Amino acid sequence: MPNRELSEKWMEYAKKDYDVAVHDTTFHPLPIEIICYHCQQAGEKALKAILAYHENEILKTHDLSVLLNLCKTLEPNLPDLKKQAVELSNFAVVTRYPSSIELEETDMKSALLHADAILKAVTQILEGK
Repeated sequence: MPNRELSEKWMEYAKKDYDVAVHDTTFHPLPIEIICYHCQQAGEKALKAILAYHENEILKTHDLSVLLNLCKTLEPNLPDLKKQAVELSNFAVVTRYPSSIELEETDMKSALLHADAILKAVTQILEGK
């Protein structure tokens, strides 16, 4: 039996992460790393909403490609989001700590678009249930 309630909670958290990312674009200087991190988290939590809906184990991974592959087995109509998953996965760790990798505004804009694409695709799948 599907777990709609838990799935909705995961989506609620995903949307909050995305909303924080969008809101943070109003700050100056731009907190690019924080915005990219929240985009990654939004995508991760949205994909985990599909796992929750199907009562699958919620893997403790930040690798969106792994989550996407699992979700595709449960929801074959989920659009191809491989590019979004790969690019957002890069922001899971590198954005959380000081590093030699400098992110740019183009990275942030891509992250926002990728997170939005995943959220919309998952919402469409779950609303069709």
